Amino acid sequence: MKRYAFAALWAALLAQLIWFVTHPPDAFGVVVIAVLGGFAALHGRWGWLTVPVRFLMGTDFLLSVGDRFGAFGPPGTPGSPWGDFAHFVSYTREVSSYLPGGLAPVLAVLATLAETTLGLALLLGVRLRSTALGAAALLFAFGVSMAVSLPAADQFHYSVFLLCAGMLALSAADRYPWSTDGLLSRRGARRDRPAGTRATA
Repeated sequence: MKRYAFAALWAALLAQLIWFVTHPPDAFGVVVIAVLGGFAALHGRWGWLTVPVRFLMGTDFLLSVGDRFGAFGPPGTPGSPWGDFAHFVSYTREVSSYLPGGLAPVLAVLATLAETTLGLALLLGVRLRSTALGAAALLFAFGVSMAVSLPAADQFHYSVFLLCAGMLALSAADRYPWSTDGLLSRRGARRDRPAGTRATA
């Protein structure tokens, strides 16, 4: 699983870098390439590298949700794609143009709930394997919808498939330091240790 996940990450990195040759990246694109490129280069061997990968995606999810409720200004504010939920519903309808338009409000609510839950779980480090797989599935669905409904360049502009591959690789990491999962695992190990024994370094 890990081999295939990181192979997918390398393929997505290559595709994104080729696109950046003719479309210079913004600050977000540079950060995505730097964080996921480092994670791929070291094949996830250093556990601490999962932390910036988690925070990158978790923060991106929550900032995206915040924008839907005007956290960064009203519609039309520079750097704010939507500015309110009504504009996000309109965008959802555009992205899911192959579905009945009446489903857009429901899809917008479900996407918002999913991104909020996944974003918080990534930042807190809760059930990271399942959370990362869920994030990969959501991003894949979003990327395919964008590819079907919008110009092909849009998913590259937002690095959707690269982030998807990054989440898939995160799900295959060997360990997750500085996370709720790691803390609970250590507590469980101490609780299960026979009385009178000491942990070894």
